[in-house]
Amino acid sequence: MEPDVILMDEPCSALDPVSTARIEDLMIELKETYSIVIVTHNMQQAARVADRTAFFTVLADDATSSRTGILVEYDTTEKIFANPSDERTERYVTGRFG
Repeated sequence: MEPDVILMDEPCSALDPVSTARIEDLMIELKETYSIVIVTHNMQQAARVADRTAFFTVLADDATSSRTGILVEYDTTEKIFANPSDERTERYVTGRFG
């Protein structure tokens, strides 16, 4: 049987810190039963609630004006934030890019 999945896009954007903490506590509780996928630009939130993290970016082709999304890195959240394998990931999570 497949696990149930909850998808959340920017689940706490524009919320105050108290409300954000309550939502994050709920996500931590629910991940015992459900797989939760969140999309967020909030690096602190990802570091607090995620077990695994993926970093995506976009490659632009100036000749054709096309943009293609690519997966740069996927690993444990601890590894992504403490010692990423790809320089692009390191630049993003430290705020030097993006």
